Amino acid sequence: MASAPPVLVVDAVGVRVGIDLSGLTPPDRDTVTRAWHDARVDGTEADVTIAPVSSDREGQTLSDLSSAVTQAAIRARRGELWMLHAAGLAADDGGVTVLVGPSGAGKTTATRLLARTWGYVSDETVGIAADGRVHAYRKPLSVITEGQGYKVQHAPRDLGLLPLPDAPLRVRRVILLDRADTRERARLTPVPASDVLVLLAPHSSALASMPRPLRTVMDVLSRTGGVMRAEYTEAEELVALLAKVAHRDADVGIAATQPSPDTATLDPAPPAETASPPSVAARRYHRSAVVDALPLPDDRLAVLTAEADGRGVLRVLAGAAPLLWDAANGATRDDLLRAVTGGEADDEAERCVDGILAQLIETGLLTVGV
Repeated sequence: MASAPPVLVVDAVGVRVGIDLSGLTPPDRDTVTRAWHDARVDGTEADVTIAPVSSDREGQTLSDLSSAVTQAAIRARRGELWMLHAAGLAADDGGVTVLVGPSGAGKTTATRLLARTWGYVSDETVGIAADGRVHAYRKPLSVITEGQGYKVQHAPRDLGLLPLPDAPLRVRRVILLDRADTRERARLTPVPASDVLVLLAPHSSALASMPRPLRTVMDVLSRTGGVMRAEYTEAEELVALLAKVAHRDADVGIAATQPSPDTATLDPAPPAETASPPSVAARRYHRSAVVDALPLPDDRLAVLTAEADGRGVLRVLAGAAPLLWDAANGATRDDLLRAVTGGEADDEAERCVDGILAQLIETGLLTVGV
């Protein structure tokens, strides 16, 4: 076998990741080169380079490398792409169906079966631009294998998976996988637009780093047929389900997820410093800085904040909480009470408002000053 290049460059969601092979044994160099063949790009320099080392455990080197390349790509594209922990399958015209689900939902199993008919985009991370363009990540498939403490890596071509179509990739469908051992029948069901952010946020990498991430996600989804849930037992059942929605002319009667109108300005008014807690009458409530906020179709409000470690936290406000949070721009308690009740407050309404304000303060969505 010809000697491997010192640095193997692969495409991971549009990032040219260099794999420095110099720290690997000759057998591991050949194994890595073969496993990453389908993601390889020649004649270009790396944007970022990682340097794996050989492990004493057979197969561990490839497993560790897969994670390292994925993390390097995610770091490089923070703030640029909506990166879903998902599998991707491409139709001949470039339309991509994205399969989202937690570990154990069957993404890789489904990919091994379906990518013999559709082009293999990824089994790990699908990068989606604000205009709907998809960036592939044709990494080795990571397969949970009994008796192994790591996921075994398989080159896509070794599994008979198809190459990408000769067409630009664009997101067409987003499907949540819902596998259960007992189903009377496999089916596709629509996911209400008011629920999609809550369901997709946990599967989104570096979501809080994107500009206006909630709006971006909803705008992208508005160009698809809406998010659907695939309820199934065996991966083979997905073949018929996806055939209904994976092509341009597919119409299963599911309304598109519509973007919501803009919220009020998100620039919080900072509270004035005070030496002691202000009296109840003097308190003014202020919205804390958030990454994004978006009204949902059922009158709830999705609010995304960023933690100190960079993670995003999505909270959904319901009842009177959205109105109170939106009105808290230097407002007093009486102002907020009037906003909720229209000026006809009773003891129960006051207790309710006070309780909601306390919760919003506890979660860090409101601050109190004068």
